[in-house]
Amino acid sequence: MTNYDFPDVCLSQTDEECTLTPPDLSLARERVHKLPEGFTKTMIKSLRMAFPDKFKDDEDAYMVFDAMKAIIAMRLANGNAVHLEGFGEFKTQQQGNTKRVVFNPEECLNKIC
Repeated sequence: MTNYDFPDVCLSQTDEECTLTPPDLSLARERVHKLPEGFTKTMIKSLRMAFPDKFKDDEDAYMVFDAMKAIIAMRLANGNAVHLEGFGEFKTQQQGNTKRVVFNPEECLNKIC
């Protein structure tokens, strides 16, 4: 399955089906050059603080966040559900002529544990 936003990111169901090549980081950095605002900015800063040895700046953390968005969007566009363990599941639902994205949180998330 082709991921047009991040062509080198594997979207198959199992790890065995994936052959990854490093992405063109200069193109990815260009995509996320304008850093986010609002709560997304808070998430990016939290990612950077949680993994200080992995992200040298907010732009690096935003690139990971941007890739995750692309992966989730591509899976949903292809009619697949996306389950994130400990978080919940994104899936599409048909409502008349419109598809809507629905998020079902895991029980633990509902209880804020």
